[in-house]
Amino acid sequence: MEIEKKIKELVEYAKIHLYLCEEDEIYFTNLLLKYFGLEKPYEGEVDTDHLASLPYPDEILEPIKEYLMKEKGLEEGEAERECVYLIGLLSPRPSEVDMVFSSLYENKPESATSYLYDLSIKNNYIAKSKVDKNIIWDAYYEDGSPLEISINLSKPEKNNKDIAKLVKAKASTGYPKCVLCEQNIGFAGHEKHPARENLRFIPLTLDGERWFMQYSPYVYYDRHCIVFHKDHIPMAVNRHILNCLCDFVDAFPHFFIGSNSDLPIVGGSILNHEHFQGGAHLLPLLKAKSKKVFFEKEGLTLSKVDFYDTCLKIEGKKRNEILDLGEKIINKWKTYDDLENEIIHESDGERHSTTTAIIRKENDVYQLFLILRNNRCNEAHPDGIFHAHKEYHHIKHEGIGLIEAAGLFILPPRLVRQCKEVEEALNMGKEEYLEKYPDLIDFERMITLMKNNNWTSREYINDVCKNILKNVAVFKDDSKGNKGLDRFIEAVLDE
Repeated sequence: MEIEKKIKELVEYAKIHLYLCEEDEIYFTNLLLKYFGLEKPYEGEVDTDHLASLPYPDEILEPIKEYLMKEKGLEEGEAERECVYLIGLLSPRPSEVDMVFSSLYENKPESATSYLYDLSIKNNYIAKSKVDKNIIWDAYYEDGSPLEISINLSKPEKNNKDIAKLVKAKASTGYPKCVLCEQNIGFAGHEKHPARENLRFIPLTLDGERWFMQYSPYVYYDRHCIVFHKDHIPMAVNRHILNCLCDFVDAFPHFFIGSNSDLPIVGGSILNHEHFQGGAHLLPLLKAKSKKVFFEKEGLTLSKVDFYDTCLKIEGKKRNEILDLGEKIINKWKTYDDLENEIIHESDGERHSTTTAIIRKENDVYQLFLILRNNRCNEAHPDGIFHAHKEYHHIKHEGIGLIEAAGLFILPPRLVRQCKEVEEALNMGKEEYLEKYPDLIDFERMITLMKNNNWTSREYINDVCKNILKNVAVFKDDSKGNKGLDRFIEAVLDE
């Protein structure tokens, strides 16, 4: 491989896709020559038409990574981090990104968010080539709203117990303190922290505070963005957070935005840095209809969403009315008990009840979705009473955060292999398949149900995901649960 040619291709790619000015071409070429220890650049031609057609830079970066491993003796992880440095070096500076974003925003907010999204793909912050390998399908049911299921091949599975440790952990003395901190921009990374030279985000002001917006490197859905607080502070759910969410959709009405719950098991994977998730995609919950209207007066409506977990929806044009009622529900739920439905808000000084909040705007109407959550555990359900129950852990064991509680499941990559093994095991005896595939011990229920119902593995997974959200529901969709929810709403409205 001629590394000089790859350097020229990389610079040409940056001119085409990363807004590198022609006046800066020689400057950056010389910087790259120094980096690689070369004396002069490639003097031949490169196929600029082909480079212009590339949807992302993998075709250029992969040979450079191989060169660094073979010729420079770098380990694969080191070589990958060096490639992040190189593409970050050729990307627009953060201040330039901010100026372009602001200019585009003045004319059309959608153009500004699309600019940042496209840049994040073209400079490989969003590893789109990996994300595109994710397996995604829609799940339809005769008795309920559709869900979206994905087997994520670009991100490893996390453990609830590891996530929970972060809540009580002191702020790290490391730098940056976590992967969401402002100081990640331009950070070189190491074995335990990803390289971030190609990260770009833009500043926001939400409820008078400094926040930033970037895109998720894993983009679980269209324009999947992350909005994070300037400071490394823990997550919370309160009036201030609702104000921040409203400010965001006022600025970007083409996006939804939501805050994960602030407790382990029912919250997100990063609880020690305040952040939101949003984007252009309409998650299944946001498309579901109302099942029961509790309150409707002068343009303000409170209803129960026809969904598997327990979600309330407040709709109206007057922002303060939405916030007032939302705050009342959140505060009431934090201290509410319903022993008949196993809801206890606190035990041994530990709070259990919280809320997942999501906001979108449609034709100037605010829609605030509040998913009631509780993370209490007991002997029967040591991983969470209102979490995926044990019989479903072989499919999903991680916490059910905002995205999944809203109907988009992100399942671990191991399922690709395990589903193939299950399909094979359908024609084998139990002892035979367990001898060949020992980890199918946790899949016996799946194999039995697939045989009895003549299901495919996807049909089984669809059923599991629906049942997991039913587990998550604090008020089940039965007589006892519906009466319990009615009592809770009465308690809110009576105050």
